[in-house]
Amino acid sequence: MAKVIFTPWKDQSQLLAVRTQFYPPPMYEVPDMRSRACATVAAWKLRGNLPHPVEATALLTDAILHDDAKKNSIFSIRATYSAAFCRFVTSLVDSKLGGQRKTMFQRAIDLGLPASFVELRHEATHRELPTLTVLRNAAQRSLEWLWDFYWAKIDLHVAFAPGAGALGAMDGVDDGVDGEMELLKAAARASLDQVTGEAGASEPPRKKRRVQRLAGVATQLVSVCKSSGKGSGAVSRVLLEDSVLVPAGRRLGMSMDEKFAKWDYFLQVVTDGYPAFLTALTEAMVDALGSATKDDAHCEGIFMWLDHILGSTQWESKRRLLSFAYVLSACEQNSNYWTGMLKERIRKEDNDLSSVPGSDGQLSGKDKTAPQSLYTGTNDDVKTLKSLGWEAVDTWDSRPLGITADAIPRINLRFWRFIIYLPSSMSFTRAIRPFIGFSSRYQYRSVPAQAQHIRAMHIQSIPMWTGKGNNYAYLVTDEPTKQSAIIDPANPPEVTPVLQSQIKEGKIDLMAIVNTHHHWDHAGGNEELLKVFGKLPVIGGKDCKYVTKTPSHGETFKIGERISVKALHTPCHTQDSICYFMQDGEDRVVFTGDTLFIGGCGRFFEGTAPEMHKALNETLASLPDDTKVFPGHEYTKGNVQFCLAVSQSEPIKKLEAFAEQNQQTQGKFTIGDEKLHNVFMRVNDPEIQKKTGKTDPVEVMAALREMKNAM
Repeated sequence: MAKVIFTPWKDQSQLLAVRTQFYPPPMYEVPDMRSRACATVAAWKLRGNLPHPVEATALLTDAILHDDAKKNSIFSIRATYSAAFCRFVTSLVDSKLGGQRKTMFQRAIDLGLPASFVELRHEATHRELPTLTVLRNAAQRSLEWLWDFYWAKIDLHVAFAPGAGALGAMDGVDDGVDGEMELLKAAARASLDQVTGEAGASEPPRKKRRVQRLAGVATQLVSVCKSSGKGSGAVSRVLLEDSVLVPAGRRLGMSMDEKFAKWDYFLQVVTDGYPAFLTALTEAMVDALGSATKDDAHCEGIFMWLDHILGSTQWESKRRLLSFAYVLSACEQNSNYWTGMLKERIRKEDNDLSSVPGSDGQLSGKDKTAPQSLYTGTNDDVKTLKSLGWEAVDTWDSRPLGITADAIPRINLRFWRFIIYLPSSMSFTRAIRPFIGFSSRYQYRSVPAQAQHIRAMHIQSIPMWTGKGNNYAYLVTDEPTKQSAIIDPANPPEVTPVLQSQIKEGKIDLMAIVNTHHHWDHAGGNEELLKVFGKLPVIGGKDCKYVTKTPSHGETFKIGERISVKALHTPCHTQDSICYFMQDGEDRVVFTGDTLFIGGCGRFFEGTAPEMHKALNETLASLPDDTKVFPGHEYTKGNVQFCLAVSQSEPIKKLEAFAEQNQQTQGKFTIGDEKLHNVFMRVNDPEIQKKTGKTDPVEVMAALREMKNAM
């Protein structure tokens, strides 16, 4: 019998519209619509039958919008956050809810809700209200959890709702595994139709509009991936089966550059939203090559995609997600011309990754080829693997991938040196599939650094001359290898004890000194540190004391195994100023010295306004918006006062509130934040132009600097 469900919205499109207002997709360039979404949900609440996740999203979002110290007291803000968070958690895990009687913690486990949410709810209800920092973090984490729990899954309901078009196409599909896969593929096709139909349009869309459309569709595909363990596989198969990535009728020898240019950005957005997608896509490509012949033009195109992903700079930061073990084993099982080519390509890639320690682009250090023990998990973990037909030698390649099985935190399946023996009756695909996303207990996922036994990139701030210069030195450590670099250690009496303590405890292996520019309060400690710690490379601008290496603009090197560093020349404050953009997987940071501060920029001691404009609004502004900013000084309180004198925007007011409550702001804001609250990065904003009386961006930059100097 059909089940009638009454909803407070008239049709699913209204629910999707509210979701977009709560969670705007990438490249979203319209006004903030969250308050309107909250008002809509309030109206739905009056109609009844409002799902709790929708109400909770509105309450938490409203608490964030209420977070304005200019309009509301701090106690009021804390109380609003607490009320929203407690209602969100209690309605999910209340022990008095219907069904089997369980504790709140048991219900949380059943739902996949972090146990820390239950603990924080108890604290907020029965003890002192938590601090604003804790509550803000909890609200953000709650919204992320609600996305995965509810909002990411509503696309499938839309795709298969009456009148949506997809359901009719699925008539006669049986329930079960194959039926679920076909439903997921239909949802993926419905999303992709929005962009694959562009070729037939009478007028090509403008580039900006097309990028926005691609980003929106990519977000929908991320939802499909997250909705099921088979989601990423379904999306990958559609991309290949429907000739999206490789054109139908392709001939041997045809270039794929046009397809790369069209789909690289799109595929990377999907990968950013759901990292396991890239593994699923490459595995689907390898599977497609399994039965190919040398003169198969379509398979040549698939091979060219794999070669592009493995070798191009566009995919460099994403390659850590690839499952080389599966790819190589599949090539061994299905040997032909294309799999042989692919096998050699992967071996070359692995040799590149295992470059000799001390070679260009790699800080010298410990031997990375030294084997480590496999048995870092429990005996039960190993028994579980054996029960499924797995055996492993006791050594394996030590380089971490950054993804892990829930029950096997440190087993790395990326490299083929992890040897797997299979029962004669079991294919490799059958054996490994349960561990790469198609089974509940051992499902792979992208793992946040703080949840791991091995964290990725660790950054320790070392304040110097507090109350005077308010400088920062930064110790950056690649945790798997312990290899570290110290950035701008200008005051040895404050820096040296920290380094000596960590070296003594075995926490770091100091490999280099890095300077952002030559000023004494950044590079003045080089001589003393070299006396204490011996001969170390000194990486920095050409005028830095004892410099041994000045990287060119855009040149990259590594700290340890995982942290890639790109040097960005930003001359103005000094002519040898260099910012360092670092990335480890999805973690991105930039050390900006005296070029960019939180809410401000450095003085133009050796440069001009055009140079600072290029440094801030071209070089640094081009970094991903989620890149965290680590400046050379704690100047935020003074900077925000100047910003307020120029603009009374909400982001600036929020920065002011944060600065009033926190002594340190380094690493708390991103490049995206700076574009909103830093007036030196808003030189094209009419409000800032009106304040300065200039319209040319360079002239606005010069006027702002003069105004700041006069304060």
